[in-house]
Amino acid sequence: MDIDSFIQHYRPEWERLDAACARGSGGLAKLTGPEIDDVVRLYLRASTHLAEARTRYRDPRLESYLNRVVGLASGALYGSRARSWRGVLRVFGPRYRAAARRTLPFVLVAAAIMLVVTVAVDVWVAGSREAQAGILPPLAREAVRRAGGHRPDIGVAPAGLSTVIFLNNVQVSVLSFVTGIGLGVGSIWFLVQNALLLGSLAGAYQAAGKAGVFWPLILPHGLLELTAICIAAGAGLRMGWSLIDPGDRLRGEALVAEARDAVFVVLGVIPAFLVAALIEGFVTPSGVAPAVSIGLGVVVAGAYAVVLFGPLRRRSAPRPPEGVPPDAASRLTASRGT
Repeated sequence: MDIDSFIQHYRPEWERLDAACARGSGGLAKLTGPEIDDVVRLYLRASTHLAEARTRYRDPRLESYLNRVVGLASGALYGSRARSWRGVLRVFGPRYRAAARRTLPFVLVAAAIMLVVTVAVDVWVAGSREAQAGILPPLAREAVRRAGGHRPDIGVAPAGLSTVIFLNNVQVSVLSFVTGIGLGVGSIWFLVQNALLLGSLAGAYQAAGKAGVFWPLILPHGLLELTAICIAAGAGLRMGWSLIDPGDRLRGEALVAEARDAVFVVLGVIPAFLVAALIEGFVTPSGVAPAVSIGLGVVVAGAYAVVLFGPLRRRSAPRPPEGVPPDAASRLTASRGT
């Protein structure tokens, strides 16, 4: 077969493949199963034709044309950047929010533990010198001592303090999740330890009359970080609770099922820590008014919570075709589902 007969014989196949893949993976997603099979068959045949054109005919224009068609089909069939990003958005969109909502009761328990312990320790340390001396870590204890002297600051560099608390929060979120498998005891332990640190530092600054210094340093990024910690700890508590109350499942089966969902939820808190790091790096040291920086922290943390735990958007029912009464359309839909 000469080159002209080769082109004339197979051009319809190439044109069909080119037209089917012109809109990329999005266009292929609208095709039926048999149509996709036909596209795959055309792609494999075009790949063979390209190899034959290179070895037998060696025509640059034919090779260039077939290269383009085969490359277009390969990208549409086996993935492209747009398709990958859509897949990521699908995974961390409705699916992630549904998993987070299933974890919400445990997240609320974790948040309650964190809040109660932090407030209790803050009030205790702020009003008790004995508590300050006995419960504070060495760094905070030295800060209290310096604050009681004649130095105008509390003795801890603001940037250093916020960085220490940020790294501590990341560590606590990981540990509170991983140790939750021990019936949730580990999650509660690390939550309490983190609340003790935060409450004792807050109480120390309050006792030194420096609460106005402490909270603008912590809240802009800390609210988001603490929300992420509670989510991670809630995921750990969920794993631990599956061993306590597996329902009608075996404990091993319950743990595997809940852990799969819990790990998915924990992966989603990574962006929260990245955003918190940006706030800490650019907003906290910028010198903006405390009300502005704290307000930003409240808005960001609140938006994060609403995105994760807000009501899921329900898909609207498809509109009946024109000329078909609604009751007939509903019967048609029901008959298709049976």
